[in-house]
Amino acid sequence: MYQPEQDIDDLISRYIHAPQDPFLQEQMAGLCREGPEQAAYVESRLTAWLAEGIPVPHDVESAVPSSSPALSKRSPVRAFNRKWLVAVAVMLLVTAVIVYYCWPAPAKQLGYVNNTGHTDSLLLAPGCTVIAGNGASFSYAKELDVTPELRMLVGDAWFDVALPTRTRMQLDEHTDLYTLKAVFAVHKTNNLFKVLVIKGKVTLVQDQGNKVYLTANMQAKRELHQPLQFKTVKSQSLLAWKTGRLKFRNIPLEEIIDAVNSYFHLDIRVPPSAAGVYKRSLTVDFENKSAEETLELLQEMLKVPLVKDSANRYYITLK
Repeated sequence: MYQPEQDIDDLISRYIHAPQDPFLQEQMAGLCREGPEQAAYVESRLTAWLAEGIPVPHDVESAVPSSSPALSKRSPVRAFNRKWLVAVAVMLLVTAVIVYYCWPAPAKQLGYVNNTGHTDSLLLAPGCTVIAGNGASFSYAKELDVTPELRMLVGDAWFDVALPTRTRMQLDEHTDLYTLKAVFAVHKTNNLFKVLVIKGKVTLVQDQGNKVYLTANMQAKRELHQPLQFKTVKSQSLLAWKTGRLKFRNIPLEEIIDAVNSYFHLDIRVPPSAAGVYKRSLTVDFENKSAEETLELLQEMLKVPLVKDSANRYYITLK
């Protein structure tokens, strides 16, 4: 049978008389985390006090002299308030104990990186198929059909998800994707992610609790330190790495740049000073052309400079 030390009893007594004290709350939570027997003892002491309405014996109160007989008598309202506070504290502690000891441990994550040099197809579990672009990397729960969790790390991937329960995908540290049944594509770098819904619907949940609902032909993106943006698109240009389609008819420039970037593994950016070019739509055919020929043709059609910044990064400017 569990035998607590005297200092544990003293701590519980102090907590009962000041449950609103953050320091005591932290100490009590620490007690519960030290072991199931100790947590059960803490819970039983507090529950017993609530049931009987009798203060737990302690030395702290007796060591403090009453200044007058009148002060030693607690008013019914004050006693009720204190008991109510302890009741709330007991519920919080019981909840903490249940969560700490009964909540299932996080599922083991398996990692995947496509180093094949071409697209790769995977069946992660019955009801979850992935086509990964070259260089794509993601992780997923070992028992995916039991704990449907994924995390997109980098690259391009196409997902067809229809698992028994709602699937969660972490897109970045601030945004999660949830779906019951959907086909969607994800493009991810260190600075941004983009999601294109092809079939079904998904929900993007941000850490502030804000939700964005996406259905077929809707695309969302979030750049580093920028708010989430979403819109309906005219093409599936984000899938150019998979489909090879680089022929466009009256398609917005932003979607065309998505296609060129994903197909040739480039990083063409439009800074805020040149954001006006996004309003333009183009009819153009980049199929059967090299990356260099595509960049030359794009610059010729836009009639604006395309400045190279690094090996595969380019900026569209107005000067």
